[in-house]
Amino acid sequence: MSRVASSPMASSPEGPRHSGSRRSSGTGLESGRILGRYGTLPGPRLICLGGLHGNEPAGVLALRRIFSFLHDTRPPFKGQVVGIAGNIAALRAGRRFLERDLNRGWSPRGMQRAETFPGGPAEDGEQAELIAVLRKELEGDRSSIKVIDLHTTSAEGPPFLTLADTIRNRAFARRIGLPLVLGIEEQIDGALLEVITAAGPVTLGIEAGQHDDPVSVDHHERAVWMALIAGGHVAEEDVPDANSMRTALRNAWRDLPKVFAVRYRKPVAGEDGFSMRPGYLNFQRISAGEVVGHDRNGPVTAPEGGRIFLPLYQDQGDDGFFIVQDVHPAWLRLSAALRSLRVSSLARWLPGIHPARRRPDVLIVDRRVARWLTVDVFHLLGYRKSRVSRGWYVFRRRSHDRKVGS
Repeated sequence: MSRVASSPMASSPEGPRHSGSRRSSGTGLESGRILGRYGTLPGPRLICLGGLHGNEPAGVLALRRIFSFLHDTRPPFKGQVVGIAGNIAALRAGRRFLERDLNRGWSPRGMQRAETFPGGPAEDGEQAELIAVLRKELEGDRSSIKVIDLHTTSAEGPPFLTLADTIRNRAFARRIGLPLVLGIEEQIDGALLEVITAAGPVTLGIEAGQHDDPVSVDHHERAVWMALIAGGHVAEEDVPDANSMRTALRNAWRDLPKVFAVRYRKPVAGEDGFSMRPGYLNFQRISAGEVVGHDRNGPVTAPEGGRIFLPLYQDQGDDGFFIVQDVHPAWLRLSAALRSLRVSSLARWLPGIHPARRRPDVLIVDRRVARWLTVDVFHLLGYRKSRVSRGWYVFRRRSHDRKVGS
């Protein structure tokens, strides 16, 4: 992403046009936007975001526990960890958002609107403050920065990680010890982690379980401690019960595969009258043609078999459900080898593929020529699908697709 003033990674001499921190006594937000800070710079930095959706307070509560422990016990620590609150107004209201989804407006145009036009939706003020905070926290060497976004889901199920599929993100994610879900960023537009990933840091999303389940707070706390250990901030022997925390995370998903890929998204809008059939769990197997919900037109069926993912059991949201497929670990090893060999540079010479004008990182693929496993092959080579039209795919090479520390 280009470093323009509308990006949270670029500096702005004026700053946001919305100011003033908000406070709440109900969700651990007594200190405003910054939930906590521990350690000193220089050194590796871990930035944790909690409550980007207001009906997901588990991340905020887990971060409060972690900062309380750090300040009470003062273990040896390298670098710095920072906790940031997301949609504070929505957290106070216990709603996913007040007027618009704060995790869907991070395009350059969306960020510019939030900073430039006061008096808009409530989330514009939240976003403007987040942009200012993130600019400050992302200053310096971004290759040493890791960013984790803490979420929960409306359906029950085990904890898992979401990530843009770069080699650096994969390497860090494996050390957390949870299943990986790849490709969700191709299905939704304007997510915060997408713009941060493009700017250089390693990024992960942690989905800890169901919104109101107290165990989700525990899962978030355990996963962030694993991230602190994996990032070299704190030694494992200085984290009480580190081994039991790792075991608890492993036990939460022991029967599931380690990697999944998103294959389908069902978009919904308020006027659709969509209702998910009750009782589905994240990663539950479904069959092609299975009735999974209803809308104003009648039954909604699964277009293919696989595992249902993020079924919608809340009032707000435009994702009805996703379908994911199991990914064999050998597929990831092959993609890592192909990317390290720079095989992706040869893709532009294949039949039906054309480089975009003035965009060396973008390839346009004729779907009539490149028919078989096109998306899978380009994923192997380190590209993400950014757009689909009737006869064409548009793929963009993932930014910063290299090993950690390179």
